[in-house]
Amino acid sequence: MFGKKSDEEKAAAKRQRQITAAAAAAGLTVMGGQFRAPNQDPVPVEGARITIERGEEADKRVTATRVLLTGLFALALKKDMNQLFITVENGDKVMLCPVPAKKEGAARILATMVNGEATGVGKGE
Repeated sequence: MFGKKSDEEKAAAKRQRQITAAAAAAGLTVMGGQFRAPNQDPVPVEGARITIERGEEADKRVTATRVLLTGLFALALKKDMNQLFITVENGDKVMLCPVPAKKEGAARILATMVNGEATGVGKGE
């Protein structure tokens, strides 16, 4: 805890800072190693998976996440076509976050960073 940090600790801290910055650019909040959104349970960053849908794609189907979060109202919900929907999943924890479509690039960078770590892609040797 005190003294010099190992290379692994330095790499983990750097990754956490990068994910926090990428999440902020995409319109999400990361605090204490967890993705956070109003009125939703926090989802741990470590081991999370992120999916991104455009409003028009998401409107064509009712996802299990929408049913889980909204119950029977999922069939009646209309999604804004000018928004992206970022789904963050980690085990039994799920978070659905609408973000403006103009943040798609930042959202995809975040998804690549988080999903790459979960799949082992992009790890420096």
